[in-house]
Amino acid sequence: MDTKQCAACGRDKPEGAFPKRTGRNGRRGTCRACQRRRKRGADESGSAMQAPPASLILPSQPVLSPSIVMAPSVEIHAPSETSSAAAEQAGGLAKRKRKRRRRRKTRKAAVTAHSHTPGTRLPFKAIKPFKGSFTYDPSLLNDRGTGMIQLRGRRESGKRWHTEIDRDIAVRMVQEGAAGILHPRLIHKLYTKSDFRLLILQRDNYVCHYCGRFGDTIDHVFPKSKGGLSTPANCVCACSECNLKKADTLPDYL
Repeated sequence: MDTKQCAACGRDKPEGAFPKRTGRNGRRGTCRACQRRRKRGADESGSAMQAPPASLILPSQPVLSPSIVMAPSVEIHAPSETSSAAAEQAGGLAKRKRKRRRRRKTRKAAVTAHSHTPGTRLPFKAIKPFKGSFTYDPSLLNDRGTGMIQLRGRRESGKRWHTEIDRDIAVRMVQEGAAGILHPRLIHKLYTKSDFRLLILQRDNYVCHYCGRFGDTIDHVFPKSKGGLSTPANCVCACSECNLKKADTLPDYL
């Protein structure tokens, strides 16, 4: 029978004791028993470690009472494979927990940075469009008969996204200052969602476009339900009351 050495406990075990790798012919390096102990947690693995039998105590040392042998400062015994394997497992679990905690803190910090309390101004931030060799002449766009243009951009986390839009919408996005042309079939969005909102508020100095009072919301002058786009030319600062009152209707001057 073929055997394999376990990466956790170091013992030679039959290959049937190791789980198979998904989509591969080989098997994993840690046996099922060690994986079950790892799932139970560091507490159970620590409690599994027992005091060594009296036969493992060095003959040169006098036999001590059980209470003295159990004391950590006087205990003398030979190292065991079980205790070392359990210590390695506990150390590996501690490292994994630290990594997960760091990732969670990073996500929370990203959410807090883009949060906004209603009725307050956000700290001033110089909003700059994405750097790139952009051109802004809509006549350069060429869909090659498909009627679709590629649009791509980035989220606040830095992750890229891409989609396809109609050529007419791509032309309007370039004309209204929301995107730049990289090549005839590809345009790039110039601002993230949070940066675009802050850009409009700072541009209008947090003054409602309709009533002149303090505003901290974004309103589409030509509503999105009627084909309006989220572009600097179509968005204005508005207070929450005017934004709700206007809803998806057109203003009187249009």
